[in-house]
Amino acid sequence: MKNVDSIARNRTQSTHANSPNPPLLVITGPRGCGKTHRAQTLFPSYRRTALSLPSEAAQAHLDPAAFLAGLPPPVVIDDVQLAPRLLHHLAGELERRPCPPDGYVLVGSRPETLAAAAAAAFRDQPGAVRLIRLEGLSEAEATAARPGLSISQRLLRGGFPALYAAPASDPDAFMRSFIADHLARELAAQLRVDSLHDFERFLRGVAVRSGQVVNKAALAREVGIAGSTAAIWLETLVDAGLVTLVQPWRPPQGRPLVKSPKLFMLDTGLCCHLLGIRTPDELASSPHVAAVWETCVHAELRQLTASTGGEIVFWRDRTKEADFLLPTPRGLLIIDTAWTEMPPAAAVGRLMRIRKAIGEETVAGVAIVCRTPDRQSLREPAGPLVETVGLADLPGLLTLCEAGSHAPGG
Repeated sequence: MKNVDSIARNRTQSTHANSPNPPLLVITGPRGCGKTHRAQTLFPSYRRTALSLPSEAAQAHLDPAAFLAGLPPPVVIDDVQLAPRLLHHLAGELERRPCPPDGYVLVGSRPETLAAAAAAAFRDQPGAVRLIRLEGLSEAEATAARPGLSISQRLLRGGFPALYAAPASDPDAFMRSFIADHLARELAAQLRVDSLHDFERFLRGVAVRSGQVVNKAALAREVGIAGSTAAIWLETLVDAGLVTLVQPWRPPQGRPLVKSPKLFMLDTGLCCHLLGIRTPDELASSPHVAAVWETCVHAELRQLTASTGGEIVFWRDRTKEADFLLPTPRGLLIIDTAWTEMPPAAAVGRLMRIRKAIGEETVAGVAIVCRTPDRQSLREPAGPLVETVGLADLPGLLTLCEAGSHAPGG
């Protein structure tokens, strides 16, 4: 039986410092992605503490000097999102005195808050901190951990490492616990939510909109809350690493074709659970299956492009849409998604029209991510190729573009 520590992690988003081993390492990511296990694996001999107790978090936040006095490096401090001011105090400490490489290892969720706090605290010491951001398991990691699962089963489990560590793990029970303990309790308390019923309805409304252009006003009306409340709640889900907003493509000269971003949940298992989808048969018959697939492809692209820092955007005008545009050294890569094994010919024509609208000379390739068992090439008569690829083929497709090699549709 596997345990969480034995699941190999291939890719992490890392903001490297000027020095290879700076004195401060911050490991962040959403709840349940394996941050604490990663710290234990990398630094098994370090003393460790956690800020999970309110008294410990309060001391670290209000009197960081006294808190750190009893924790000389090397040390791992977990749940640091409860005391982000600790980063500012450590910046001063590390400027005044030397510290061994990775002397302080801070672990915490709320990745957006911690990344911003680290950038602000160490803006004058860029070589003093390194940030590692973990997310859910990628397609390659999940397949290696549980090779017998079908695509539908992996979508229902999502990317939480705990659901791949034991063969008998129950995704439904895990998601129920995650929602009750983290979303409905911790986040609701942080937001001072008056009605947990409204917050749970909001979470389900967000799941329904994964893969759609977000309309906060419509979401607020559906739940029965103020628009400002919906905006704050959505920002909190983004900060927690559970949701992200993908911006529309902006032409080099001119305004974006649409102004609002698309909303994506970052874990398909959590998305399916909130949608009430529990089995592969329910997923196959659900009206949300195409959106869940697009959500999965986005999460995979996000992991694959994390090290390059390229921003994933989408294309939309009044008549046509491409799910994703990715910048590469050779130009933009147009990627669409389809929950089929063979996309329809109409999809090829639509993507070719988008390629022409963007500017053919700036497009490196065009691809449709689907459930094809084998990579195939489609084209309109005498037109450029559109390649159909599966999730497992995405790394190779991006490598072609990053290396400047020939890519489909170029």
